[in-house]
Amino acid sequence: MANLRSMVYENSNKLNDSEKQIIQFVLNNPKDCSKLSLARLAKKLYVSESAIFRLCKKLGLTGYSELKFDLAELAESKQKPIKIENNFARELSRVNDDVLKYFKQRDFDSLYHDLDDASTVYIYSTGWQQELIAQYLAHELFIVGKHATVLPSALDELKAVSRFAKKGDILFVISFTGDNETINEEITKLELVNDKFRYVSFTNMKQNKLASIVQHNIYFPTIAFTDDADYKSGKVAFTPAYYLIDLLVSEYVAWQQSQGEDIEVNVGN
Repeated sequence: MANLRSMVYENSNKLNDSEKQIIQFVLNNPKDCSKLSLARLAKKLYVSESAIFRLCKKLGLTGYSELKFDLAELAESKQKPIKIENNFARELSRVNDDVLKYFKQRDFDSLYHDLDDASTVYIYSTGWQQELIAQYLAHELFIVGKHATVLPSALDELKAVSRFAKKGDILFVISFTGDNETINEEITKLELVNDKFRYVSFTNMKQNKLASIVQHNIYFPTIAFTDDADYKSGKVAFTPAYYLIDLLVSEYVAWQQSQGEDIEVNVGN
C-alpha cells in the first residue's frame, strides 16, 4: 500500500534497530501478520506489545489495528515489499565524528610518556574481534618504532608475561565490555605483585570494572547493524576502534616531535 510505504520512508530515521527489524518483518510477511493479534505478533517476534504499539505511533498510525488493515491491503496488492534504507554509512560517519570529539577532549600526555618509557608494549585481548584490533595496534606501534607483542588470548599467557616483562613496560588489555570477571581479577592480582607494568584498558563501555583498576583507560564505540532480510541481529562493526588507534598513534608521533623540540630549546638556553 502506497500510504504505508510512504510512512515507512518518511519516518525510518525515527526508528531504532529493533523497530526497523519489526517493520521489515511485517512488510515482508504482510498476509500472515495481518491475521495476527498484537499479542501473537509480539510473541512471534520476541518483543513486547508496547514496542509494536510505539512503532505504530512513530509511523503515524493510530494503532495496531490500522497497521493490520494496511498490511492486509499490501498483501492484496501483491507489490514487492520495500527494504528499509541502510543507514550504516551515515551512522559510521556520525560515530567517527564522536570519536574525534572524544579524542580531542582527552589528555593522553601521561600515556604517551609511559609509551615512550616502555621497552615493550604487550597487548592482551579477550576475543576474536579484539585480537584483530590487537594485531592492528601492534602493527601501528611497530611502524613508529615501538616493539609490541600480541599475547595469545589465554589466561596462562597473561599470568606468564609478568615473569619476563621489564619495569616500565605497558600492558594493553582489549576487552569489549571491560567486565570479564576472570580477567579483571587477574589484572588486580598482577598489580598487587608486579610493579613493572603500566596498564591500559581499551573497551567499548565507558563505565566498567577494568577501566577502574588500570592507570590509563581508552573507550571506543561500536556500530550495530543487522541483516533485515534474514531478520538477524547482534552484528557489530569495530571500525571506530581502528580509527581511534590511528588517532592515538599519529598524536603520539606528534608528541614525540614536540618533546624533541622542547629539549632543543632547553639546551639552547
